[in-house]
Amino acid sequence: MLNIHTTFFDLDKIAESGQCFRWKKTGEQAYEIPAYGKTLNIRQEGDRLYLDCAQAEYDEIWRDYFDLASDYGQYEQELRTRSDTSSYLYEATKAARGIRILKQDLWEVIVSFIISQNNNIPRIKGCIEKLCERFGGFPDAKQILDGGMKELDGLGLGYRQQYILAAALLYHGNGDGSTEKELRSLDYKEAMKSLLRWLGIGPKVANCICLFGLGHKEAFPRDVWVKRIEAEHFDGHFPEENYPGYAGVLQQYIFFYERSRKHGGD
Repeated sequence: MLNIHTTFFDLDKIAESGQCFRWKKTGEQAYEIPAYGKTLNIRQEGDRLYLDCAQAEYDEIWRDYFDLASDYGQYEQELRTRSDTSSYLYEATKAARGIRILKQDLWEVIVSFIISQNNNIPRIKGCIEKLCERFGGFPDAKQILDGGMKELDGLGLGYRQQYILAAALLYHGNGDGSTEKELRSLDYKEAMKSLLRWLGIGPKVANCICLFGLGHKEAFPRDVWVKRIEAEHFDGHFPEENYPGYAGVLQQYIFFYERSRKHGGD
């Protein structure tokens, strides 16, 4: 079992931040996490992480998955120089300290956030759990295509079924991974432009894909919660242009903070 020291990291806050839907809580600050064909058991004690994996697997998958190479303390320091310490944004940053932007499997992110449309977190998790049960794990694009619309019936996906099937067709392409390579080669604005051409993918879902699947931390998804926060605290618009390269981190902070203040919600 690996023992890793880290700061600005909180498993419980990450689990409740609305970016991952398949984590299973196994104890106090402990989770079972499936990703990239592996399953990690991890627990946290203060600034120590205990990961049930070999060093090679940690180096290959989990260091990047948890974004451990990024200095989240620097984001907070930069914000401190820009915001009054009594401001809503600064309070949100303190409350959400420990959230990191996970680097998740791109295809899983695409499907998960298509499912997230007009949905709340418990229902999203339920749909994804049923999808995994149906396919014996999170299905890749080819499995979706081979199963067709019939295999997506009865999972509570509704109109989203056609969007998932259309995404699978685009993503699988010729089966050579070219779509993933193309998306990863694009900058944020280009990736947004490309994703918005996909059936059923609008600005919110495209931004989620950019943030959680492509690592574009300037992406700023706007759902009902975030739009409400903007209306109440930012004169109707969060100035993401003032926080280049990490506006998406702040989006996670205000999303988490607001939901925590309101004792949860959809």
